[in-house]
Amino acid sequence: MGPLNFPGQWAEANDHPLQFLDGRLLGRRFRLRVLVGQRNRVGAQYFQLLLENADGPRLLALGLWHKGPFPSHNWLELVRYLAHAHGPPPFPEHALFALLGKLVPPGGSLMVEYESPGLEETRAILALGYPPACTPLGHLLLRAGCATLRDWYISEGGAEGPRKLQGFLPLNPEIAARAREGLRDVLAAVVGRPLPPGPWHPRAHLWAVRSLRFLQRYLP
Repeated sequence: MGPLNFPGQWAEANDHPLQFLDGRLLGRRFRLRVLVGQRNRVGAQYFQLLLENADGPRLLALGLWHKGPFPSHNWLELVRYLAHAHGPPPFPEHALFALLGKLVPPGGSLMVEYESPGLEETRAILALGYPPACTPLGHLLLRAGCATLRDWYISEGGAEGPRKLQGFLPLNPEIAARAREGLRDVLAAVVGRPLPPGPWHPRAHLWAVRSLRFLQRYLP
């Protein structure tokens, strides 16, 4: 991926829905800060997530946020996700995604790219043909409240951005139950088959087990 692009001017997220994230604690030492920017050609608004501690802030993510009249018009995308750029995140990553999921209403979606530095595990596992829930980022989307996941890449004449995972927040409890039951069966099949040779298959198996255990909280 190329260098970060920061279009336009940035401002504090005062009286903006993304202000919900500003000042939130991640673990004991880190706090989120949010800056909002201009809108793109489809009306989505750019934002920056900064991770702040005693040493000052650093960029955690560059994102887009969109709100619309229909459920599917509401989404949040991390177009650059840099939590792993300098090693394992120094905060509970599932807590971040739980907060992000609260900004997306039922029927909307949460997206995160997997081409930034440090996201090689997700890329490698998907390249082997495993379902998204068998990856670290897929597991985080489940923790955010998503019930359906897909590996998303649509050619838009060079404007499609990086490869990403998309998680859909269920529109109602009935849809949630059906989606989670189907995903449980898929993951159970992954867990139940012998491991092929290769370095990433055990990691895919591990994330499948973790995602399966998480789903069991919601299913009989």
